[in-house]
Amino acid sequence: MPHFFPQAFMEPAVPLSDLVQTMHAHAARLRALHALIGETYAQHSASAAACKQWQDACTDFHGAYGDLFFPGGELAWEQFIDGSSPDVGCALAFLQADPWYHRSGYHKQVVWHRFKRTVLTRDDLQLLEEVALDYLGRLVRREFWHMVRFVRLRAGARFWQRVEQMASDPVRSAPAIKATWLVLARQNKPVHRAIANEVRRARYQPGYQAVLDFRSRPEG
Repeated sequence: MPHFFPQAFMEPAVPLSDLVQTMHAHAARLRALHALIGETYAQHSASAAACKQWQDACTDFHGAYGDLFFPGGELAWEQFIDGSSPDVGCALAFLQADPWYHRSGYHKQVVWHRFKRTVLTRDDLQLLEEVALDYLGRLVRREFWHMVRFVRLRAGARFWQRVEQMASDPVRSAPAIKATWLVLARQNKPVHRAIANEVRRARYQPGYQAVLDFRSRPEG
């Protein structure tokens, strides 16, 4: 059952735009710390000092992760997940910022899943719909499919009108293809079949390149 929180207590304590900017800065810091692990690991067996540098890099990354991976850190994350806090501003900022760092895809998919059963204000839902539309212009990552499950259940009529308009675009751009996937999902039709058709068409139609827009680099 959705958790009910009085609307008066649903406003984020910090402006959403500030949380988004903070999340970008935190994600950049986590990427830098994680990259340092890889850099020092390449030489970690060369000497005791090199091994110590690698161990320090691991310690620094894991020590910072709990404070930086989500606005408000581990405490805000736990309160959002268990429903003990009425403030959804941190989670909204997290999806709006769309940060990329180690395991960020996992955390975003958890947030989308959690929002399916959270009572949202009209403004909250509209912001999530805008984030979902933004996903259509990005490479497909693991959280894309959790966003699809959310909009199937929670998105309003205006959102679906915009998606259907995009899907009907005769120019079959990557956003138009992904909008078609959303329409199929809403109709409980197999999206995987549409993806397979793209692959099949590229295989048998000379000069055709499949429009799938999947992310090729390792997931966050």
